[in-house]
Amino acid sequence: MKILFIQNNGIQESIGVSNIAGSLKANGHNCDLLLTSHTPDMEQAIRDVDPQLISLSALTGVHHSLISLAKRIKRRFGIPIIMGGPHPTYSPEVINNEGIDMICRGEGELAMVELANNLQAGRDITKIANLYVKTQDGVVHKNDMRPPAPLDELPFPDRELYYKYSFLRDVPMKRFIASMGCPYPCTFCHEPVIRGMYRGKGNYVRRKSVLRIIAEIKYIKNKYPLKHVHFSDDLFFIRNAYEWLEEFAEIYPQEIGTPFSCNIRYDSVVEHSANLLKKAGAYGVAIGLESGSEVLREVVIKKRVKNEHMIEGARLLRERGIKMLTTNMIGLPGETLDQAFETVELNMKLKSNYTRANTFLLFPGLPMVNYAMQNGFVDPNFDIEKHVAESTEINLKTPYAREFRNLASLFWFFAKFSPRFIPLFKKIVRLPDNIFFRFIGSLNMIQELFFYRIRPLSGFIFFKNTVLVSKEMTMRNIPRLFKPKKIAPEQKLIFESDRGYL
Repeated sequence: MKILFIQNNGIQESIGVSNIAGSLKANGHNCDLLLTSHTPDMEQAIRDVDPQLISLSALTGVHHSLISLAKRIKRRFGIPIIMGGPHPTYSPEVINNEGIDMICRGEGELAMVELANNLQAGRDITKIANLYVKTQDGVVHKNDMRPPAPLDELPFPDRELYYKYSFLRDVPMKRFIASMGCPYPCTFCHEPVIRGMYRGKGNYVRRKSVLRIIAEIKYIKNKYPLKHVHFSDDLFFIRNAYEWLEEFAEIYPQEIGTPFSCNIRYDSVVEHSANLLKKAGAYGVAIGLESGSEVLREVVIKKRVKNEHMIEGARLLRERGIKMLTTNMIGLPGETLDQAFETVELNMKLKSNYTRANTFLLFPGLPMVNYAMQNGFVDPNFDIEKHVAESTEINLKTPYAREFRNLASLFWFFAKFSPRFIPLFKKIVRLPDNIFFRFIGSLNMIQELFFYRIRPLSGFIFFKNTVLVSKEMTMRNIPRLFKPKKIAPEQKLIFESDRGYL
């Protein structure tokens, strides 16, 4: 059976899609991928692939364009369409949209293989675990979650699916995942939600063996450009559980030896773990600081880490020459301007090499979003499902909307200075929003190139093919991917309702 994956931009290769494609191919199915941002004639491209199933992977906030695309594909081709990814996992009501026949909640490797097998054999598909299936009469069959799959037993990801696009293939930094899940209760994250979905089904927090992840990296390194590895795990290692990291630090330098970065927590950094990261060859670590206010971290975020633990962890990493990229949130529920500048000040004290700051966005299902709604920080008329999230939006009710937007743009620049400049910075963010602030914010991308060790030329090629191209491929441009239907005059009234869609 031939399955076509369609992704609405090429900002990054989806390891989840690669994992599913790898499982499908290992079970005798064929897979292909189209990026809407690089497919000027979607209709002809679909005809060329001639798939029996189309799969869309949707992130919340950009799912609208895929719903629009599914509607057009369904009306033109009638091919079964399934949507997976974060959005249908946490907002399963998306299946009620025209064009969406099925959704996959949670991990899709085993569910997609079972679906493809059953479709090919003409068997019933309404009872497949992890799937919601909508029949022709509009009835939605909702199935329970299956147990999480042991990661070492899954086939290798099929990354070649993406590497037909040279700008993805040739970028020298590539992402890998050595584990799934996170055990912490942070309210800004979906992890506590998905752990609840899998409760009673087995341990959702799992890790690949060191030899398995080494084999995945070696396969890519032997075939494609690879000068930097980034581990996109929620957490590369867990506090007080360093056995895996100890084995990794012994094997990775010998078998791979490529500098790497990973995601960690400051309170997981002690003398021993810092030494192991250095021994393994870590170039940098990305760390979720979120807020410099201990009150917000304790009460709102539920991330119980003291500032002194962060400062101590940063010192241990800095002494070993390991770069730090901190991720921060501005505009949290109930946050004051002074609390937001506590986040700036903490980054100054940590002496972070690189910083990233985004405004807090309202994604459905997040515990913090529920907290914000229950405590009156969200306008009752605000429709979370229909809005398109952007990184500079302020969706919460706050008297500091302008200040927060400006601070998100200028954050990385402010963090380079001493805390004694904070009174001046507070005055600057009160100025009207302007293109100069936005320009400074856009320069933040450059420091991320340094963190991921991407050279300027490679970074420019990637930027041109992702951010610039994707901005052009907005929801209202989706109809341009399809040629207008030629309708006979006597059929015009029949298709009148389709005007503007196909």
